[in-house]
Amino acid sequence: MAKRPKPGKCVHCLRDHVERNWDHVFPESWYPDTTPPNLYKWQIPSCIPCNSQLGKIEDEFLGLVALCLDPNAPASRGIVQKALRAMNPDAATTPADRKARASLARRVRGHLLEGQAIPPEGIYPTLGEKWGRSAGQGVAVRIPAESFRRLTEKIVRGIFFIEDKKYIEPPYRVEFFALDDLGAQPARELVNRFGVTYAREPGVIVRRAVVPEDGISSIFEIEFWGQFKTHASVTNEET
Repeated sequence: MAKRPKPGKCVHCLRDHVERNWDHVFPESWYPDTTPPNLYKWQIPSCIPCNSQLGKIEDEFLGLVALCLDPNAPASRGIVQKALRAMNPDAATTPADRKARASLARRVRGHLLEGQAIPPEGIYPTLGEKWGRSAGQGVAVRIPAESFRRLTEKIVRGIFFIEDKKYIEPPYRVEFFALDDLGAQPARELVNRFGVTYAREPGVIVRRAVVPEDGISSIFEIEFWGQFKTHASVTNEET
């Protein structure tokens, strides 16, 4: 196991001279069963509060988004089953574990919508109906937009640190976008022409195109489990 990083700056909140530990850019529990055993899993130095907070967001996000994934797709193999086990009290090993799993199951059930209660305009691109059911028969899960934003920003900040040893600091900021195929076309053209791919396949593929003049302004396309994408930009607010 890698040594704990020395006190320093947190990649996420940018506080300096803080106690830090290692944060997985793509959470360990998110790697599918088809992940090569020798694949290096990206890690970045994070302050302990940020790591803890993001870990809770990641756990909840996986429990929700896994219900929208194809359980038989190679890129997400084992992910759906893992998420279902996490909310199954019968899979618990201790009374406290059973209680935690039951609590998670209740929270997930609270995010479900059925039939006509599902707003068509609220469906995340490519995470819609996969099983041919009519609108009245469908079941959807509400996933907070803030979770998509925070996890996308985490990956963007992580790539900059791993590849360039850079922190994204003011006046630069990360902005998240949920785009359909048409809306994503300009970003796709940029990363196709100028981008570099950073893959931890089959779980995540990150494509980044950076403006050479400042080395920070950039466009990101992030693909999760081969089934949906998020997009982000890093821009200078002053310009």
